[in-house]
Amino acid sequence: MRKLLTISALVLLTACGEKPKSEEVLIIEEPKNILEDLTYVIDTVVVDSGEEFINLSRGLYFSDVSIDKNSLFIFDRGRLSFQEVDLDQMKLLGTYPFEMEGPNGIGKGGIFQLLPDRKLMIPSVSKTAIYNLQGELISNLKLITDELDHMSDIDEFTLLNEIHFDPKSGVFYSLPGNYTSGIRELAIINATTNKGKAIKLPAMEKAGNFRVFFNTENEKAIEVEEYSLSLLHDKIYITCTVTGGVYRYNPATDDLEYIEFNHQLIPNEKTGDIINEVYSEKEFNAEYRKVASQVSYLKLMWDDETSRFYRLAYKGVLGDKQIEPISYKVFLLAYTEDMGLVGEATIPDFNKVPESYFFKDGKLWSYVNVEDELGFAVFTFNF
Repeated sequence: MRKLLTISALVLLTACGEKPKSEEVLIIEEPKNILEDLTYVIDTVVVDSGEEFINLSRGLYFSDVSIDKNSLFIFDRGRLSFQEVDLDQMKLLGTYPFEMEGPNGIGKGGIFQLLPDRKLMIPSVSKTAIYNLQGELISNLKLITDELDHMSDIDEFTLLNEIHFDPKSGVFYSLPGNYTSGIRELAIINATTNKGKAIKLPAMEKAGNFRVFFNTENEKAIEVEEYSLSLLHDKIYITCTVTGGVYRYNPATDDLEYIEFNHQLIPNEKTGDIINEVYSEKEFNAEYRKVASQVSYLKLMWDDETSRFYRLAYKGVLGDKQIEPISYKVFLLAYTEDMGLVGEATIPDFNKVPESYFFKDGKLWSYVNVEDELGFAVFTFNF
């Protein structure tokens, strides 16, 4: 999807890296398509916020779901507070105020991670720390690039891309990179020793071939492929919209695998030639349409109910003249715990990409705004 940046907001940076101990390429596929006869029902549920107000001006952009999928936490940047929603009872449980400045200050950030013990990891350029729900700082975490091995020229700001903290090992994982190149790397940083490294992701560097950079003296806009990082089952999974392949990193062995799939329903990756830097809005729109009409693969999601990985993919349906897609074809893909492809299907009669979605109890939950109230479209799949 399109990303527009002003001149002042466009950050130019690079990231260096070193190879992990080993990198393997696996091609995993299974013959049975469990989603061949996919049907579904959508129910819309709305959260009871009582007398409280849930700020949906940014949707659920600043939110996180608990590991057990029982709670959703939303950060309200305007009021500097976190709100907890019970996803079983569908009601607002509480609001937790925080401070911007002072010893317990969280700064001006917005992203956060909900840890298993109901504490919050809140990263920012100036300070990264763990807090309890009473707004008290529990521990400071180091995230200083100029002290990291082989990472001196990585800007701290890009270390926040898809940042995750593993409380069991005390290690950060994130995807820093160069915005205009469209290429990311895997950063691994020990929060105690402040030692770390960056690992290149060569199979996803093709993402740089599909960026579109509109570059003039007075205006800049950029279209880049999106990456995601998930910490699941003590392993790191990395996806990129440019390809159906998945990187899996095992911290215990320092092994990096690139897993490829032979998807039958949709192309396995984007193809074609894109002009990466253009100097007029007309050229930008023309190249953008070439990208928007192709398949994009989204993040991996794990579902405890079915013990499978799922992910969504989509293709834009373009009008004759309209720049943005007028609708989308959306696909559901299923994989085993060992990353074997076992299912792929079009989600029939559905023409938009779900927002801020996750799997819970075998169902896909997607954020919807219901007359300015927090709601979810809940997909019950039958196959």
